[in-house]
Amino acid sequence: MDSAERLTRVQHLVAGLAGPYGNERLWTMVDVLDGVDVFDRVFAFLQECAVIDAVSRSGHSAQAPQDAPQLHDRLSELDQAAALSVLVEISSETLAYRVRGRYSKVKAREVSVRLADLLGHRTRWWSNTDLTGWDPVSRHTMDALVIGAGGGVVVAVLAVDED
Repeated sequence: MDSAERLTRVQHLVAGLAGPYGNERLWTMVDVLDGVDVFDRVFAFLQECAVIDAVSRSGHSAQAPQDAPQLHDRLSELDQAAALSVLVEISSETLAYRVRGRYSKVKAREVSVRLADLLGHRTRWWSNTDLTGWDPVSRHTMDALVIGAGGGVVVAVLAVDED
């Protein structure tokens, strides 16, 4: 499968994920990796989502990263199992109150496994969280970001919530 076909399949797969529910919101980004730095592209995605500010609402320095290198510093590389675990949790439960999210656990697991299959076994995964703690990537009280880059495609899923 070429990158264009893989891109289309991943876009269709994650299309139902994005949107608001409760206090939480999920965003997804899928793009071709053709010569693009993963962290530059994901930082641009965070800017497009309007979740980062140079100054916090209280006038202090923002907690969110201000450029791609700062974003990279807040992420840890994960193995596939850990990345899929985070994806399942953020798509099946809200971050703040652990109420039902976008998908049931079963559907979230199916989508996450299919995503991993589409990206391929050489996919690299990063996240800012293990769901017990996180390094902020947004201005929101809670956030979780998962990035997968493989098969010529980069996908990012961002969940934010307020308590």
